[in-house]
Amino acid sequence: MSPFSSRLVASALAASPGAPGLSFSAQAGACLAIVNEQAACLSTVADLLAGHVPAGAGQLMVDGVDVTALAPEARPCTLVGWRDPLFMHMNVQANLAFGLRARGMESQAVMARVRGVLALLGLDGLEQARPATLPPEQALRVMLGRALVFEPPVLVLEDVFAPLPAASRRAMRRLVGRLVHARGLCVVLLTRAREDALLLGDTIACMHGMDVLQVGTARDLFERPACDRVATEFGDANALTVRVASVEDDVALAHLPGGLPVEAMAMPGVVADQLATLCIRPDRVAVMFPSRPGMAAADPDEPPLLTATLTDLRQMGDHVLLRLRLENGVELLVRRPPTAALQRVAPGQAAVLAWQPAQAMAFPFRGEME
Repeated sequence: MSPFSSRLVASALAASPGAPGLSFSAQAGACLAIVNEQAACLSTVADLLAGHVPAGAGQLMVDGVDVTALAPEARPCTLVGWRDPLFMHMNVQANLAFGLRARGMESQAVMARVRGVLALLGLDGLEQARPATLPPEQALRVMLGRALVFEPPVLVLEDVFAPLPAASRRAMRRLVGRLVHARGLCVVLLTRAREDALLLGDTIACMHGMDVLQVGTARDLFERPACDRVATEFGDANALTVRVASVEDDVALAHLPGGLPVEAMAMPGVVADQLATLCIRPDRVAVMFPSRPGMAAADPDEPPLLTATLTDLRQMGDHVLLRLRLENGVELLVRRPPTAALQRVAPGQAAVLAWQPAQAMAFPFRGEME
């Protein structure tokens, strides 16, 4: 099999008839990261893949074989998560060996495989330790080892980094990344943290509730979001409700409440004289702080200018996060490099904002955003 062939394919997989179907694929030697802010939804996806919840609809294929109806113990998808803790009465070595012995593997072969996984995960010297004595990072390494001893075709990780402190989280992400590519693992990472997905996901699926909104690379989701929810929930875009005046050459000419003019690329379904949601990422907004009124006169050949007031400024290390309020009361976040000029501005200062139409997207309006 090609190292990057689709190993796992979910087609309209759902927990019950009529529920939203999940469709995505994961490759050998790669990580599919599924991002969802709701932990309960991630748990449902994990249980569907591992077989703990029977599928009410759809199909799950692994290496071309339909495994939808297989029980968890027979399914080639091994789940790792904090809902399935280590055996507290067993030491580390026994935790890794238990499942293999339960399946009837010969004792010498069990120990050889356990020793190999212990070395792989940096657990040498901890064979006799009890789980209660382990910090979260080492406990997670043991949980991973308990799965890896089975050499599973698909490894499902359910929000495994969530309880770790920052340094441990970074170390475990590096470890999982090395395992994926060095050992050709097929990993499905379920996470509430976008950073996890960006650092580990070769492909990313963005979910809202039990709906898969978009599957693609990080670049796809940032640069070509399928809807306003992907743009805002994954891309951190500002979302502005506008009324479209016209659509010309795929550019929507629109107005914010109060009549302020704005422009954006018109996505399918955006038409004149209807509401739309304009999404613009904070790093795509140009901002200027005129030293005196009238310095930033509007040029009819340039994008519309919006006057605003700086309400907050935060130094974030590699960037400065600005909060600005437009004349109509709408607030936008703007992210800029930490230049010397920004060190001289303060809340209350007047500003002028603008963006190129190609940097913003107008999506059909959803009523619940009113």
